[in-house]
Amino acid sequence: MLQLALLPLQAGGEAANVDSTAVLVGMIIGLIIGGLIAAGAGYWVYKDASKRENNELLWGIGVAATLFLVFPIGILVLVAYVIVRGDETGTEPMQEGGAAGGDW
Repeated sequence: MLQLALLPLQAGGEAANVDSTAVLVGMIIGLIIGGLIAAGAGYWVYKDASKRENNELLWGIGVAATLFLVFPIGILVLVAYVIVRGDETGTEPMQEGGAAGGDW
């Protein structure tokens, strides 16, 4: 039983042939794509929060930073913003019933 634990994970026990330059290029491309996604989501949250008269700078930077630095938590922050943001924007006209929007 002890012999099974001592077996190498890779057949033959040799080092994997991975080009370090390819790994570096992949990491840089991943960081660029992650930064673009975070910036886009942060910009969308900033514009949406400014329409709804929320603290747009805090929400925009918070969502973008958490998406870029800690991706899973950033998704939760984005979902939290969508839940907390409210349904009414400052530019929507109010109807006589008191509710924004209308019935179909």
